[in-house]
Amino acid sequence: MKNHLKRIFAGFLAAGMALTLTACGDKPAAKQDEPSQTGQPADAAGDAGADGRTFAVVFPIVHPFFEPIGVDAEEYGAEKGWKVITKAPDSSNAQQQIEIVENLISMGVDGIAVGPTDPDALASTIDKALEAGIKVICFETDSPNSKRLAYIGTDNYNAGRHMGAVIEKNLGGKGNIMILTGLPTQMSLNERIRGIKEYLGEKCPDIQIIDTQTSEGDAQKAVTATENMIQAHSDFDAIIGIDATAGPAAVSVWKAMGWQNDPEHLIITFDDMPDNLQGMKDGYIKAIVAQRQTSWGVSVLDLLNDLCDGKTVQDYTDTGSIEITLDNIDTYPDEPSFVES
Repeated sequence: MKNHLKRIFAGFLAAGMALTLTACGDKPAAKQDEPSQTGQPADAAGDAGADGRTFAVVFPIVHPFFEPIGVDAEEYGAEKGWKVITKAPDSSNAQQQIEIVENLISMGVDGIAVGPTDPDALASTIDKALEAGIKVICFETDSPNSKRLAYIGTDNYNAGRHMGAVIEKNLGGKGNIMILTGLPTQMSLNERIRGIKEYLGEKCPDIQIIDTQTSEGDAQKAVTATENMIQAHSDFDAIIGIDATAGPAAVSVWKAMGWQNDPEHLIITFDDMPDNLQGMKDGYIKAIVAQRQTSWGVSVLDLLNDLCDGKTVQDYTDTGSIEITLDNIDTYPDEPSFVES
């Protein structure tokens, strides 16, 4: 990612309004010479353009999934005259993310959008930012025990149920699956797993989850975990990737095993990362459940700005999910989101 990493933001702006919120108030003076992600001095929210507003985006972890979203946010912010700062921990380190948010509070930014690495660990820091007059929303992952002003992004429980339906269809209602997830504390991933489990429990009792392992969001650990599960369970029918690291890791293992276009060993995974789309075209990935993250970069900035203007916003906005197969790999962005029947 450019100059440390590239940035992110979340979801469709709501029209149907729910919370009445006050405009941005006075905040602590910004630290001088604090480097932003773009390498420019973050010498206050006051040099950002016509509105003099600075918005910060804090990712759950450094990962290419967030790069194009961050580019959109930066470009849109530049058009609007807002300064956009992006930050992220480089590992599954909630304390590092807390320190990032604490620093943004001391800088006196106007708004923060955060995808919490650990929602409970971040809750008190989110509340501290709000007490300092900073508007805070969550994206990608919610922090329901905090006082955050809104959530925008995927309803990950519903996305998990969507994945359950995709698993059911591809396995014909029976078989053994293994789950590879990322950060063990990340609520969005855990909600996806909960959705999968509940969907299968209700509708597909003959599909069994025989193993679940975590990669902690690390690409090499994802490969090792995949290899370990295969070694321990030769009778599996599919591996289910929960985060953006899982699919590419599984593809690399499938290539080593010679499992191209193998109907007995399926990869079904989340997120339309370029590596996942290529893995589908190459005959390794059977199906993908994708989020609608391409809208997030613009919409989250608009949401933060509306909050600063004292406008009412919707508390929770689900941007939906969609299944990708070879049949719609070139057209899926234009198709409607999944609705469970």
